[in-house]
Amino acid sequence: MQYDLSTQNWYSLREFNSFLYEIRYILLFYVLGDFITTAQALNIGIEENGFLALIIAEFGVWAFFALKIGFIFVVYWFYKDIMSSSDSKVSEMWPMVRGLITFVGVFLVVNNLMVMWGYFGIMQLLGIIPL
Repeated sequence: MQYDLSTQNWYSLREFNSFLYEIRYILLFYVLGDFITTAQALNIGIEENGFLALIIAEFGVWAFFALKIGFIFVVYWFYKDIMSSSDSKVSEMWPMVRGLITFVGVFLVVNNLMVMWGYFGIMQLLGIIPL
């Protein structure tokens, strides 16, 4: 069986590779960093997020990773929608969305590291959640 590499297939592959490059920090912090640090932090404590705690308890920590990958597909759908828009205000949203997700990923990684090393998170440090 021979795979037909038409122009459309090459364009789609190039577009997806471009997307992966643009979300490299999301993949590093939000997906891999948060997954690895959460898996390690679970050895010390419990997951504070009720929904994630239920998913991890029922299906294991790899279900959490599957949710992260599913989120990447949602981001890809959003990326395609934004990049196909002719409105310049809409296309300017992508760097902001990408930066926000990256920031959340960095926040989660730092929080998990604090839980592992200091037994408290950023929210406790700020006084939002009691120790």
